[in-house]
Amino acid sequence: MSRRIGIRFTLISLFLISLFLAGLCKAQDHSPDPANSISSAGQQKKSVNLANLSLEELMNIETKVSSASRQSESLAHAPAAIFVITAEDIRRGGFSSIAEALRTVPGLYVATINRHWWTVSARGFSDYVNNKMLVLIDGRSVYTPEFGGVYWDTQDFPLEDIAQIEIIRGPGGTLWGANAVNGVINIITKSPAETQGISVTSSAGWNEGYSASVRYGGRSHDLTYRIYGKASYSEPGFLPTGGRAQDFMNLSSGGVRADWTISDKDKLTLEGQGYYGGFRNQAHGYRTPTSGLVTIFDSATVQGGHFLSRWSHIFSERASMDILGFCDWTDRDSFATEARSTCDVELQHNWQLRPRHSLILGANEWTSGARVYQSFTFKTNPVEERTNIAGVFGQYEFMVVPDRVRLIAGSKLEHNTYTGVEIQPQIRGVWTPSPVHTVWAAVSRAVRTPARHEIGVEYELTQLPGPVPTFLTAVGNPKLKSEALRAYEIGYRVNPSEHVSLDATIFYNHYDNLTNVNLSNPMSVAGRPIVHQNPTYVQIPVPWQNLSAGQTHGAELYVKVAPIKRWQLATGVTELRGNSVNLNDTLNLPVANTPRHQFNIQSRLNLSRRLDFDSGLYHYGGIAGYRFAGNVAQDVPVHNRLDVGISFHQVRGFTFSVWGRDVTADQHWETRPFLFTTTSSETGRMMVFKLTWQSQAEKGKDD
Repeated sequence: MSRRIGIRFTLISLFLISLFLAGLCKAQDHSPDPANSISSAGQQKKSVNLANLSLEELMNIETKVSSASRQSESLAHAPAAIFVITAEDIRRGGFSSIAEALRTVPGLYVATINRHWWTVSARGFSDYVNNKMLVLIDGRSVYTPEFGGVYWDTQDFPLEDIAQIEIIRGPGGTLWGANAVNGVINIITKSPAETQGISVTSSAGWNEGYSASVRYGGRSHDLTYRIYGKASYSEPGFLPTGGRAQDFMNLSSGGVRADWTISDKDKLTLEGQGYYGGFRNQAHGYRTPTSGLVTIFDSATVQGGHFLSRWSHIFSERASMDILGFCDWTDRDSFATEARSTCDVELQHNWQLRPRHSLILGANEWTSGARVYQSFTFKTNPVEERTNIAGVFGQYEFMVVPDRVRLIAGSKLEHNTYTGVEIQPQIRGVWTPSPVHTVWAAVSRAVRTPARHEIGVEYELTQLPGPVPTFLTAVGNPKLKSEALRAYEIGYRVNPSEHVSLDATIFYNHYDNLTNVNLSNPMSVAGRPIVHQNPTYVQIPVPWQNLSAGQTHGAELYVKVAPIKRWQLATGVTELRGNSVNLNDTLNLPVANTPRHQFNIQSRLNLSRRLDFDSGLYHYGGIAGYRFAGNVAQDVPVHNRLDVGISFHQVRGFTFSVWGRDVTADQHWETRPFLFTTTSSETGRMMVFKLTWQSQAEKGKDD
């Protein structure tokens, strides 16, 4: 009862404050500057600085996306549950990391496990690895085959360089390949032409840490470029006892990008980045067969980088081609981590066959090799291994009724090292009864190939009582099948006026061959005991298996309104249901690690031309506790998070902001899934000060 009163009080207080300030602003409103007007086609005129536009004018700008169909299209008519975080959203939200910005997305669950480890998932399966989300940065996959997830702590470049983040909730395997099961996060950075001049950013936060970055963009004839450097440090989290956890991190990075317009038909992009840092980690494990379960404190280094090249060629008004190639490498010298190098080459060809018929064909070759750092608790066999994926895809689009009904069908055919050939088809339909209404539906299949730790790992889960040290050991299974998803979705979008928009989706996902370790009855599947000498200990191997099926279903809603010219409200609601059978001693659970109820409210209020008052309220339903291998997981209570910030911008090139994060909260867990590699820490309220200086205003794509 007290929680309900608390959230109602917070909501009412936030609303009344915003309403009061909005009323003051409305009294001060005057006619808009003609230089800041928007054309009737919804496109921004040249030389307009987005920071000078009103919220109402920003809502009228048509947003283009490319992740849903691998070609540019209007967000309002995209055939998928897609959400866009713009550069302006990032600035107004006061976020310090990409993962923080993703909190605003309906259908995503984002939470900190500790100060440098995040869980980011869509539609369930928010477990220890989040292995059903594919993350791309400028087309480069940052997914690791070791555990099937993403090292979010090293995706740390200046947020000011991001043009937009496109988030697809739901399968994307037909276009993006294996492991795009529950969603795709596509991070698109600005071109160097949009980031000319000098930019310096510095932030410092109480209970958060600090960062600083410098960027320079220049031009030479048909070549534009930028170069940047960034350094950051994150404060450690808290222990339940009140002390500091061992989970701080520091990271320094630098990068360069150059775009060369070779001709009217050819463009070339070259990009490179490198990073180096260190972190502290703590995990529960066994140092030796006789040590017993201990907390392993680890000081580690992390380093890596990438090189990327993209060539775009236009054959004619009806045909174009895009070739992308990249190599990246990472080395995390820590408990249960790896040194890995990955290379990929992708080809895509777009044809407009006839006015109502279009075709996209593509192919890719991906290879990745890794060496896993060994310990008694966590080791792999073999120590070094290379995996390969080769694939082709095709998608055909037919405009059944021009500007009203279109059908999209396609499939991807891939061959991978572990499970051989996989097929991922989809069919989608879009009905646009009028320019402001869009209805879409989709039926899709996607797969997640086994991660390396499921194929060749040995992990000491727990020690059994007895005179000789005896361990239940999770062991890899080379005979695993890929997890398979059959997804059914339907969505509706409406923009009844320039002040209101709504986006709603319902879905049902059915999963087969879910990979798990059976600890509810381990002896029924355990192999023959393995006796080791010098020192003497016994392993009882329990293999990874395709144990069960599962399902999730739910609804996602996003509503954006502009009550007055200077005030914008946006609300995202997520309802998730599903099954989590055999809750204790089970991994890979559909909904056990995800709140059933989530919502967030974002308020953006322009107090004046250069002064903004912004806030965000987030509600997360509680997560019940369970046990795995004797360890308690989750048991996270309901939480309401309030972020409030104020910013002064474009004063002689300076922007200054102050943000309070989770301002009403004491120390608390955000999530506690069972982890092989680290332990959780608590978080609490923070305050962050940020100062940015730019020598010249950033330009839009059309400038």
